[in-house]
Amino acid sequence: MRRLRTPLLSLFFGLIFCTPAAFAAGTPADVVNAIHAALLNNMKHGKEYGCDGRIKHLQPVVDASFDVPLIAQTVMRRHWSELSDAQRTQLIAEFREVTVVTYASNFNSFGGEVFTTQDTQSLPNGDQMVHARLQPGSGDSVAFDYILHGKDGNFRVINVIADGVSDLALRSTQYNALFEKKGFSGLMAWLQDQSKKMQANCD
Repeated sequence: MRRLRTPLLSLFFGLIFCTPAAFAAGTPADVVNAIHAALLNNMKHGKEYGCDGRIKHLQPVVDASFDVPLIAQTVMRRHWSELSDAQRTQLIAEFREVTVVTYASNFNSFGGEVFTTQDTQSLPNGDQMVHARLQPGSGDSVAFDYILHGKDGNFRVINVIADGVSDLALRSTQYNALFEKKGFSGLMAWLQDQSKKMQANCD
């Protein structure tokens, strides 16, 4: 796994991805554990799988674990209503591409990292917060709070807070600034460029 703390945080701030899928089954902690297990599996088999293989192993997990349509709508704020159905679909697809490639590129080797899923807290609006930590092979641990939204007793992630910093807040500021400056096509071009750069360095 790449060691720098800032990239480590950015990995979990890439949790804006996937196409609409059935809500993930199980408790909120089960959903978080499935994410952690997929990352560890890729790290332990990084060279064996290669970049394409790591992407393949991550896709079904992230597709089942994150409510991307809701995340995208929240991130884009009022601009979401300005997008056509086709643009919304394209935006979600680009989010997914960037995020999965980010995970495949950065969680590529194992150095003794340990994920710990801790307690689950019920929020006033009915959402659930799962507290977790990542202890790298060396250095300080990172706290992650996963916010999950439930439907019919099943839960999917809608936000990740790393060491007190919200994914949704960061993405909303960044994406809205790009949209307001360069429009939808400019935002798409930026996301596609990010994906290409990461794929070029995905070993």
